[in-house]
Amino acid sequence: MGALEGRRVLVVGASSGMGRATAMAFARCGASVAFAARRRERLDEAVAEAGSGIAVTIDVLDPADVPRAVDEAAERLGGLDGVLYTAGMSPLARLRDLTADQWHRIFAVNTFGPNLVIAAALRHLSADSVVACVSSDSVEEPRHSLGAYAAAKAALESTLRCWRTEEVGGRRFMKIVIGPTWPTEFGDQFLPEHMAALIPHWQRQGFRTAMMAADDVAVQIASTYEALFASAGMGVETLFLRAPEPEAAVEDFGLSMTEAERP
Repeated sequence: MGALEGRRVLVVGASSGMGRATAMAFARCGASVAFAARRRERLDEAVAEAGSGIAVTIDVLDPADVPRAVDEAAERLGGLDGVLYTAGMSPLARLRDLTADQWHRIFAVNTFGPNLVIAAALRHLSADSVVACVSSDSVEEPRHSLGAYAAAKAALESTLRCWRTEEVGGRRFMKIVIGPTWPTEFGDQFLPEHMAALIPHWQRQGFRTAMMAADDVAVQIASTYEALFASAGMGVETLFLRAPEPEAAVEDFGLSMTEAERP
């Protein structure tokens, strides 16, 4: 029996992409999983495919909905041993062009949301719980037209250090830094012509173009949770996942992906 067997884990952002893949990986390892996101139909589909777990709707843009959803998940699971926040969004726009509403939405999803989820989960967390939030490698390497996203994730990383400082007693707080991953819905609203114009900027900035598969990332995250649950006295403060860069990638963005994997 693995260390995830019977553990109660809330995954926020579990309707698609890496969040869904990781929630599924937790379930395959025997965890009791709350699949949480906005779209109920997507959550129901994921739970049905997993063959276990519960669906909980949550809107992280609504501060009043966050504690309601976290309390529901904890009540239905009988408590929480783990929390994973994977939700993230950003428009593709230069800082000079962002509106106040866009700034607020970017920080609401990427910074405010995870912190509100953590705060709501505290009273439900077991003594050896693991709480993690997904960040981005763009924090250290900001990309043209995604600067606000990098700023919001940088703020998230800072708050995770603060949680670790303030909440002593055995609970672990971890940032998971992710490089380019596919498939996700992060760039679904990006205009192809805008992306094409930006790729040379990103490559000149040293952007790592190699893609990881969301399912592979999910396995690594689930394995890390399992290792931490097996060793209550051990903490992992940063998990950094990024694909090795193939030589061909300097000539063609995404060439590290096979033809079948490309969008």
